[in-house]
Amino acid sequence: MTRQAPESIPEMLTVKQTAERLGIAQHHARQLALTGKVRAIRAGKKILINAQSAVNYFNTSTLISSDTYATHNIFKL
Repeated sequence: MTRQAPESIPEMLTVKQTAERLGIAQHHARQLALTGKVRAIRAGKKILINAQSAVNYFNTSTLISSDTYATHNIFKL
């Protein structure tokens, strides 16, 4: 069996850690994982969210204003 290099292992965050890092509610972070909008896995009772996937989700999200659509990059790495 071959071992992966540590830099190739994705950073995984709990729902609480994801919410704190991105400044969103825990409920919202959980819903993003459960609906498949971000990559996530279950580890026992916990949901672990791929940090890069969550950042990418918000960087490509579109905010709807009253008369235009605008894309806002919220988090830059």
